[in-house]
Amino acid sequence: MKRMIQLTLALTITCILILFSGCGIYTKIDLQKLKKEISTLKTTKVELSKIKEVLEQIELEPLEDIEIDTLEELHINKEYIAYEDKKAQLIFKQEKRSDINTVPLTSYIIVKPAEDKKDLLQKQIDEYYQDLLKEYSEKEEAEQEIKEQLENVMKKEYEGYLIYILSNDNEKVWEQIEESSHALLFENTKELSLESFAKQFSLEEKNIEEYQALISSKKEESSLYIIVRPKDGKIETVKKRLDQYMKDYEKKWSTYLPQEYALIKNRMETEIGSYLVYIVSRDNNAVLNTIKNSVIKKDK
Repeated sequence: MKRMIQLTLALTITCILILFSGCGIYTKIDLQKLKKEISTLKTTKVELSKIKEVLEQIELEPLEDIEIDTLEELHINKEYIAYEDKKAQLIFKQEKRSDINTVPLTSYIIVKPAEDKKDLLQKQIDEYYQDLLKEYSEKEEAEQEIKEQLENVMKKEYEGYLIYILSNDNEKVWEQIEESSHALLFENTKELSLESFAKQFSLEEKNIEEYQALISSKKEESSLYIIVRPKDGKIETVKKRLDQYMKDYEKKWSTYLPQEYALIKNRMETEIGSYLVYIVSRDNNAVLNTIKNSVIKKDK
């Protein structure tokens, strides 16, 4: 009986120590599932730069960029347009007018109205296209087919943006705009072998239980994603090396591209169970949520 009591007491003490020391806590992440989902993860915000790239690829002939400071000439008030990160949220591309008698038959406007200015901005853009139609209709050689094209400018409201499309195939252009509006978070990245991973981050292979990492394959992009589970007893060693790498990474970019440097300064460093997680992206929360959704065995 005394022996039984001693064993029971020892077991109880062990369980208490495990509970409060954190030993025995174990989280398993499905890294293969995560790899697949991370590769398709897109920004939650509309990316005008990606849309612009697509529009430039659609046309065989380059379109003219209408800059925000020239909008007054078209009777569109630039004060009605929103700014983000000191950039006007505007793409305005159209067929170049070779002379006063040329009417643009291709035109794309993607614009985010300033607060409480949507109706005013929309009215002015509508009037701009109505004026184009009127101008063409008054020509002696006006063709019905072209008049119909000018009459059927596509108008959309999409995630806070006003979108106008004047082209030979509005539906096709709209599909391409919608598809490109959210960029892949890790579009230009490469995977690392265990040897390369250890070398890149000054780690020892013997200290790594499992890992997954993507780093940028372009010198002008800073995005990366690291998740690593160190061997038992090596968490602090691995964490110290990765923390130092990220500090050096920030310093390296501090005099380079401001937008990319801002991403690094706003990086996410966290832990999920026994995994160390580092994220540099345009949407760190989306990446973190994807990681959490890949947990297949939660802490006990």
